[in-house]
Amino acid sequence: MKKKALGLWVEGNRLCLLRMLLPVATALMAFSAGAQDAQFTQFYASPMYLNPAFTGLTFEHRFVANYRNQWPGVKTAYQTAMVTYDYNMTDLNSGLGFTVMQDRSGTAGLTHTQLGASYSYHFKINKFAEIRMGANLNFNMKRIDFNKLRFNDQIATGSAVSVEATNYEPLNFMDFAAGALLNSNEYWLGLSAKHLTQPNSSMVGDKVPLPLSISLHGGYRFILEQKSRVDLRRYVSPAFNLRHEAKYDQLDIGVYYFHMPLNVGLWYRGLPFKKYAPTYGSRESVALLIGLDLSPKLVRIGYSFDLTVSRLGVANSLGAHEISIIYEIAKKRKRNKRVLVSCPKF
Repeated sequence: MKKKALGLWVEGNRLCLLRMLLPVATALMAFSAGAQDAQFTQFYASPMYLNPAFTGLTFEHRFVANYRNQWPGVKTAYQTAMVTYDYNMTDLNSGLGFTVMQDRSGTAGLTHTQLGASYSYHFKINKFAEIRMGANLNFNMKRIDFNKLRFNDQIATGSAVSVEATNYEPLNFMDFAAGALLNSNEYWLGLSAKHLTQPNSSMVGDKVPLPLSISLHGGYRFILEQKSRVDLRRYVSPAFNLRHEAKYDQLDIGVYYFHMPLNVGLWYRGLPFKKYAPTYGSRESVALLIGLDLSPKLVRIGYSFDLTVSRLGVANSLGAHEISIIYEIAKKRKRNKRVLVSCPKF
């Protein structure tokens, strides 16, 4: 959602000043905006971040690495890196996972580091469908590097340290999220909510609670070719992710085509019929995705590129690049055991 807040500022300024002023605006807004969640185009390749109910939805052990470079043409914009691990505790119908994420943005090097733990529980509705419920607890740290900024008093006095720097304090807070998922061979539907406790996110001593962030996501898989119910060779899968946070809404809608081992996807992000202001619409980007599923080794690699279609323009933003790597480890008997995973892997 943070890109929408930034977009309000962008649309009110001339594009010729964009490259010079946008880094400064990014840094300033990072202090005052309540919505600072990182965002991934390949949200199914960061499943626990999307919905804690996905925790343990794997054969046994799963390791995931994600990296996103958003708007590299806008200097000091957003870079996000995340690594996760989760484990399917089959005998307990449960999953356990851990997350480490860091989001960097702005001229001042604002960093948001998040350490999280997730748990999920699932039960069968029938042989080919289940309900999953999950919860996530995060410890968050926000920091800023004032050595990267120069204030008016430093220019006037020649001082190495600005008095303005004393107005900002490092911030630590706990956060809680929960989610549920209906999962089957062909379809899935999930609902997750972040910032349930609405912790204070201000670094200047104010009260700025993080607004509740809700995600509704799902899709359907049309199977075109399969060797068994577990071994799918070819399918088409439309999917969506609708998010709501404060007064902002965002829709990601797209389709995947999988033909073993290749996975390609086309996504659109935005709400074409909604305007937040007379000069600011909600269309944002079109994303192209390609992935490789090296199934015998349980390795999946994905790359996506966001083509900016808002007034910011791809010539200014240079889009967004994202890479994901998923590696699973499972004993042979675990691999042969049925696991309901209908949603895309990227």
